[in-house]
Amino acid sequence: MIEKKNIDWYKEQPKRLLLKKPFTRSGQIKDKSHTAPTEMGVMTQAELSSLMRYPVSQDTYLEEYDPTLHRIKFNRSIPHIAVKIGAETVEIDDMTVCAAYQKNIHAAHVLHLTANPMDFVLCNEERSDEINKLFSEYKQDWQMRNMESVKYEAISKQKKVGDVGVLFKYDKETKRGSVKVYSYDEGYVVIPNYDEYGEKIATSLYYKVDGISVIDTYDNINWYHFEQTMDDANGKSWTMETKAHGFSVCPLLYMRGKVAWEFAESAIEMWELMANINAVALKRFGVFGLVLKGEMDENSFKRDSSTLIINLSATEDGGKQDAKTIEFPEPQKMIEYLEFLKEQISTFSSVSFITPKDITSTASGGQGIFLAMKNDFALATQSVADYADFTNGMAYLFQQMKSLESDGTNKYNVLKIRARLNPWNMESNNTKVTNLSIESKWLSKQTIIENTPEAAPDELERVAKEAKVAQDTQQQTAIAKQAAKSQRIATNNNSSIADNNKSSESNV
Repeated sequence: MIEKKNIDWYKEQPKRLLLKKPFTRSGQIKDKSHTAPTEMGVMTQAELSSLMRYPVSQDTYLEEYDPTLHRIKFNRSIPHIAVKIGAETVEIDDMTVCAAYQKNIHAAHVLHLTANPMDFVLCNEERSDEINKLFSEYKQDWQMRNMESVKYEAISKQKKVGDVGVLFKYDKETKRGSVKVYSYDEGYVVIPNYDEYGEKIATSLYYKVDGISVIDTYDNINWYHFEQTMDDANGKSWTMETKAHGFSVCPLLYMRGKVAWEFAESAIEMWELMANINAVALKRFGVFGLVLKGEMDENSFKRDSSTLIINLSATEDGGKQDAKTIEFPEPQKMIEYLEFLKEQISTFSSVSFITPKDITSTASGGQGIFLAMKNDFALATQSVADYADFTNGMAYLFQQMKSLESDGTNKYNVLKIRARLNPWNMESNNTKVTNLSIESKWLSKQTIIENTPEAAPDELERVAKEAKVAQDTQQQTAIAKQAAKSQRIATNNNSSIADNNKSSESNV
């Protein structure tokens, strides 16, 4: 019988809340029997996957992100340099080359997803003036309360350590909400808690305070605070505190995915290995070699580790003394291979490493760079779909937080808002505005305004207000013109009557 895993099952043994699906790399197929050939159209028994993966700690991601922690620094297969002066051997300090590709790849991924503001679409079927006003207030508060920074931090952390949590809180005493991002590199482990069928029923935060283990668990109703204590008789135990959090859904959002450099890590490590071997060769032999014939006083000249010194006996060539230098060939093949690896890193990570030398003043150069970045934009577009539930969750919880702050009136809950990341590319704002104006025959003014980069959150209301002012001014002008015209007609009529009266008097 399948064991029922609800929130009570987790509360019975709080350590169950710490069960988390590991991050993995590499692996092997445990059972390869299903790889045997079979005829076309033959039905076979369905099988579950037998692929076994190797767990990887999130500490590994932190090591890969920071160049000073790269494994290449501890790779003993790289030859090290030592210089022998007489009978003394001098060790050369470690000068390992550590590449910061992971940092650059991470920055590019985050740029494409966070450079542009979040797109909000109001999905209410009926849009009254009151709903439009609330929607404008919502977008203004999103900007004012730095929710764009929260969005940036959440995506940056997920792309760095694999997952992230965003917690929305509401304080009944201050009647004020707050939002905080939690991640592994800040000392927090975010853990989704599932039922027996894989449906998420809660999300937990695991951390330590003054050496005490703490678990904060949030479901759709309550916040459960667990603290681990020491009991001499029974060993470790947990205390629990329960409180309603005030939201209608779990206020702790969870997002998980690959780190930015995941598919390029092996190529980066190979680049570092080959670059260090090349650096050692250049350091030892790359400048020049000095060949001396005859007796050599080691204290008569200054030497360093970059010069190869060869001392030949003066008995050769009839005892003639001589000195000459040897110039070594440039390691062109190694440089070409390092450039090849760099291109592979760019391809595997979907990041175009554009440098100033790649930019020209001609239009074709800019167009070439735009085409070179197609993989960047393709990945960003895919990531928008991956983050859809997460961004909609942020928008909905922010909406609920604003309703709680409005004395519990829930006035913002009438809004049906879809939030979507707006991926950045090389298209300029002027180009986008021009394209929108061209499409004005098929798009409503509201759609054009909402998609204009420089539009304010209440831009639609501003345009409507300006249109009303212009209409009122036009009406007042028309009324004034009509009044002036009537006055002229009345004046002309009075003049005609006066002229007629004078004419009549003259005839009499």
